Amino acid sequence: MKLYQILLFCLLSSGFLFAQDSQTTNETQTTSPEVSAEEQTLSAVKKLIGFIRYKKNDKAIALIHVGKFSEKLIGDHKISAAERKEFEEAISEYIVNKAFPIALKYFDKIDITYDKPAVNGKQARIGSSILYKGSDQIKFAWILSESEGAWYISDFETEGKLATEINRTKNIEPSIKKNGIKGTISLIQKAAKN
Repeated sequence: MKLYQILLFCLLSSGFLFAQDSQTTNETQTTSPEVSAEEQTLSAVKKLIGFIRYKKNDKAIALIHVGKFSEKLIGDHKISAAERKEFEEAISEYIVNKAFPIALKYFDKIDITYDKPAVNGKQARIGSSILYKGSDQIKFAWILSESEGAWYISDFETEGKLATEINRTKNIEPSIKKNGIKGTISLIQKAAKN
């Protein structure tokens, strides 16, 4: 099974790609001077997977930077601050209701192998792989961004392509052209509830 098909688990369903940016004060990570950036990034990814496995969606969602993710999905489209907030909220709802349950199916009882994080300033990439169904090795990467002293998952790479790029060009841009931003938000909200 191709990585693209399997690992869009938390990013693509019903034709849309979503992530969550929830920076609650009690869930925000803090940077510690004694812990390296590499350790912090890997910790963020492992926590995300653990929270998904134990259905702690509020904690899992707090580790995803929806603001950066949404910005990449919207691309060059000019939208108001209110529309941006509504878009991010729709994505948040979608990820909790649709993406995390799909992710749980794939990561529940599968061990993930992580490469050494590659940190470049406020960006990081962690190559990973899983052995799916005992024989298919699937490779992918977590893309993280540092914001206010903490690391958040801000994208996902599969087969050398960013999930936001794939979904922006195949799903979000065509929807915005056809339905406008309000219509696209409405479709995301509807998909999150079904």
